[in-house]
Amino acid sequence: MTNATSPPPDDPPPAKMTITVYRVNRHGAVTQECGMVSVPPLEGPPPFSSAFPPCQCPKCRTEGASDR
Repeated sequence: MTNATSPPPDDPPPAKMTITVYRVNRHGAVTQECGMVSVPPLEGPPPFSSAFPPCQCPKCRTEGASDR
């Protein structure tokens, strides 16, 4: 007997997150609502990282070079 509330096993997993996308002008006023976007779940865990990648802007690259 199967549970009536669970989806069939061959159905793809539902999206775990949805966001609404807006286009705004340089003053922050919404100029267009682009609709809702579903974000599919990852196939596996994200790669492990203890920090974000270093900033690549010219200022940070020159400051980081002096620290090394």
